[in-house]
Order: sequence, then structure tokens, then C-alpha cells
Amino acid sequence: MLIKMGPCGGSGGSQRDMNMTGVTRIVKIVVRSGRTIDAVSFSYERSGELEWSPQLGGSGGSINEINFARNEYLTSVMGYYGYYKKCLVVRSLTFVSNLQTYGPYGRVDSNLQTYGPYGCQDGILFALPSTSGKIIGFHARSGVYLDAIGTYVWID
Repeated sequence: MLIKMGPCGGSGGSQRDMNMTGVTRIVKIVVRSGRTIDAVSFSYERSGELEWSPQLGGSGGSINEINFARNEYLTSVMGYYGYYKKCLVVRSLTFVSNLQTYGPYGRVDSNLQTYGPYGCQDGILFALPSTSGKIIGFHARSGVYLDAIGTYVWID
């Protein structure tokens, strides 16, 4: 059964959705980030073939790539959303798999210190857990930045 969770974040940008028919897992995530989350894209397996999502957001920020092992799957996405340049956007993202945690990605506007479990975190905390399933894709609102993010969770 497929469940759509979220989105969490602001209401700006355009709705970005995708057809999840036949998608079995996320293979790779690319995060573009600087002082905020600029964009997210991901590679996924659909009916045994690899495909890429459209980029959800703009072209700014540094590129960070997450490559999942064959036996690895995403279990949770969490982060913060808040105001950046007068826009309510996703400010920080952390991805948790069944094997490890990736991130957090995103920076604090005032002092450029990387977000971390012990650092300054800006905005409203959100979490998109999949306690009994696997996250197999994302939906979003995006424009110049990643305004909001949600997940598709597959439950056996």
C-alpha cells in the first residue's frame, strides 16, 4: 500500500508530484544546499530500471550526493523549515536509512554554521517517519528553493 505524507514547509513554488507506479526503492539522493535547501533530486528503481526525478528546486548551493547500498532503504526524513529571504522554505534536511543517518544539510543564515544535533537550528522542526514502511519517493513544492517536501511510503 502506498501512502503520501506531507508536505512540510511553505506554500510557495509549484506543486511537484510524480507517478509512483512500479517504484520499489530510492537509489541515490542529490541535495543542493547552502544557507537553505536549494533543491533535491533522486534516482529510483522502477520495474527494474533506474530513472531520475526532476530537480525539485533551484540550481544554487553546493551538491551533496547520497548513494544507498542495495540492502539500504530510507526510513525517515526530518528537518527544519523557516524564512529565508522572506520566503518560507525548507532550511535543513536529514535523511535516515535502515543503516545510517545522512546530513543534516543546510546552514544557518546568520553565522553560516552547519546544522547539527548540537548546533543552532532555525525554524520549525518537522519529521516524516515511516515506522513500518520504506520511503520510495518524494513530492514537493518548489521554485527557486525547496519550499516544502513530502514523502511516498510503501508499506508491505
